[in-house]
Amino acid sequence: IIGALFVYFFYFDAFLSMSTSVCIYVVSASVLGALGLFCMVLALRKGTLFQLGVFNLLIVFWIASYLYVFEDISLENYELSTFLILVGFLCYIAQIKNDNKHGFSYRQLLLFSLMSLSFSVSSLLHWYGLKQSLPAMVSVTIQEFVVFVMVSLGLLFKPSVLPLNIRLQLKSSWPYVVLMAVIIFAAVWTGFTGLQSTNPLMSALISLITPISTIVLGILFYKDRWNYFIILSLLFIASGVYMLNLNTLYQ
Repeated sequence: IIGALFVYFFYFDAFLSMSTSVCIYVVSASVLGALGLFCMVLALRKGTLFQLGVFNLLIVFWIASYLYVFEDISLENYELSTFLILVGFLCYIAQIKNDNKHGFSYRQLLLFSLMSLSFSVSSLLHWYGLKQSLPAMVSVTIQEFVVFVMVSLGLLFKPSVLPLNIRLQLKSSWPYVVLMAVIIFAAVWTGFTGLQSTNPLMSALISLITPISTIVLGILFYKDRWNYFIILSLLFIASGVYMLNLNTLYQ
C-alpha cells in the first residue's frame, strides 16, 4: 500500500514506461526474493538466529563470485577469501551436525542454502533492472506486491489458516504490524536506492552488520548454543567476507 501510493503520485509515468526486459528482471527478482523469504521463515521454525547469520554471510560470497567471474570486477584476495569462507563454513556444518543440541537437520541446511542463493540472485537481478534507470521506489513496490500475491495464494491453499483467526490476531497487534511494515519498507527502499548507485557486492558488504548483529542478538537474547569451535568457524567466514574488498568501483 505504501509503495503503491508513492508510485501513483510520483512515479506513475516511470512505471508505465518500463521496458519488457526491465519487467522481466524486476518480476524474476521479486519472485526469488519472496522464495528466499519463505525459505528463511520455514528454516527459522526450528533453526536459530546464529544459523541465519552464518548463511546470510554466504550471500556476500555468492554475489562476489558472480561479479568476479561474469562482470570482471577486480577483487582483492578473492582466492584466499574463498578458501577462508569455505573452510569456516564446512567446519561450522561439521560441528553442528555432530552436536544434536544445535538442532541441525538437512532440511534446515537446504532451506537456509536456498534462502542465501535466492537472495543473492534476487539482488543481482534487481541491480540489472535499477541500472536501466528504473526508480528504486517502483522496484520496491513490485517486490512487495509479488510477496503479497504469493502469500495470499499460499493462504488460499492452506485451509487451516482461517480469515477469522487472522482478523482476531490483527485486532490486538495491528499497531505493531503497521510499524513493522513502515520500517521494513523504508529499509528495502533505502537498500535499493543504494544499490542503484553502486553494485550488489558493495551493498552486501555494507550490510554485513545485519548477519553479525543477528548472531550476537541470538546469543545474548535467545540463548543460541555456541562453543569456541563454532566461534572460530564464524571468524574464518567473517574474515574471508571482510577481505572481499573492491579494487575499483564498478563503472
